[in-house]
Amino acid sequence: MSFSLRRIIAITRKNLQTLLHDKRTLGLLIMMPILMMFLFGFAFGQPVRHVPIKIVNLDEGGEGIPFLGINDTKFSEIFIESLEADDRVDVKLLNLDTFNLSKETSKIYGGNDYYALIVIPINFTEDMVNISIHIQIPIYIDGSDPQTIGSVIAAISETIGKVMNEISGEESHIALDYIYVAGSPDLRPIDSLGPGILSFALFLFMILTVTGGFTKERLTGTLYRVKVTSTSKWEVMLGYLLGNSLIALVQSVLLLVISIFFFQIHIVGNILLLFFVLFIYAMSCVGLGILASTFAQNELQAFQFIPLLLIPSMFFSGFIFPINAFPVIFQYISYILPMTYSIRISRAIMINGFGIDMFFMDFLVMLLLTFLFMLLAVLAFKTKKK
Repeated sequence: MSFSLRRIIAITRKNLQTLLHDKRTLGLLIMMPILMMFLFGFAFGQPVRHVPIKIVNLDEGGEGIPFLGINDTKFSEIFIESLEADDRVDVKLLNLDTFNLSKETSKIYGGNDYYALIVIPINFTEDMVNISIHIQIPIYIDGSDPQTIGSVIAAISETIGKVMNEISGEESHIALDYIYVAGSPDLRPIDSLGPGILSFALFLFMILTVTGGFTKERLTGTLYRVKVTSTSKWEVMLGYLLGNSLIALVQSVLLLVISIFFFQIHIVGNILLLFFVLFIYAMSCVGLGILASTFAQNELQAFQFIPLLLIPSMFFSGFIFPINAFPVIFQYISYILPMTYSIRISRAIMINGFGIDMFFMDFLVMLLLTFLFMLLAVLAFKTKKK
C-alpha cells in the first residue's frame, strides 16, 4: 500500500473547509473549551459563598471586662458582626419575640429555607470572661450537602475563634455543638453524591436517546406519516414523553438496585415516592430533549445540542459543585434546570427521609418546567415530508 502526501493533504483540506463552513460546529469547538475552563475555575477556585444561615441571640449581656475598658456590652454582638462580614454566609437575625425553636429547626433544609441556626445562650457575655465556665453553643445544621455545610462550619469556627482571641486570648472553654437536623456527619461521599448521580444518569440517558431518535424520525418522515393520520402534535409529543419516561423508570430501578446492593447507598425515605419523582423528572428531561431536537436540521446538529444541555446541568444543578460557589448570574441558570430540582428532592427523600410537604414547591416547579418544555416543543415542532 502506497501513501500519497498529496491525497492526505487534500482530505485534510476538505475536512477543514467543511468545518469552517459549519458555523455551529466551529462555534462549539471554540466556545466549549473556554466555557469549561471558566466553569471549572469558578467551581474549584472559589469558596462556597452567601450560604443562608440564621441566628437567634438570647444573650442578656453583662458588665464586660472593666479593666480593659469594655463595659456593659454583649460579646455576642461582636461575634454576629464578625460573622456578617464573612461572605461565605448570609446572616439573618431572628426576632426573640416570635422565635420558636421547633418551628425554626423544621425549616433547616437547604432546598427549603436555610442551612444552619445558631442559638447564642443567655449568659454568653458573662461566661466569656470566665474561662473556667464551659460555654456550649448549639448549632442546628443541614448536613445533606457536605460541601456547603463545610463552608458554613468553617466560617462559624474561624469567626468564634477570632472573637475569642480578641477578647480573652482563650477559646478552649467554648464548644460548638453541631446538631444535624438533616443529613448526618457519617455520610459518605457516595451517599451525598448519590441523588446527583441518579439524576445526572437519567438526564444523560434521556437526552442521548430522545435528541437523536426524535430528530431521526422527524427528518425521515416517520412522524409526518403519523401526523397525516389526524394525530395531533400534542398526541405525538405526549406519546414520546410517556414512552421514554417509562423507559427512564426502568433505568431508575436498575440504578437504585446497583446503588443499594453493591454500594450500600444511603436511602431512608419512601422509595415509591422517589420513583414517582424520578418519573416526573424524566418527563421534563424528555421534554427538554424534544425541544432541542426540533431546532436541528440533521442528526449531527441534534447531537451538537447535547453538550449545551449537559454542561450547564452538570455544573449549575448542585450535582458536583454547590450552586453557591458560582457568581449570582450563573446561579439564576439553576432555576430553569430540571436536574436542580430532581437533586434537591432526591436528596430530601434519600438522605433525610422527608415527605412531599418538605419539597412541594420544588416538585411543582419541576412539573411546570415539564409543561413549559412540551408547550415550546409543540410550538416549534415541524415534520418533514419524505
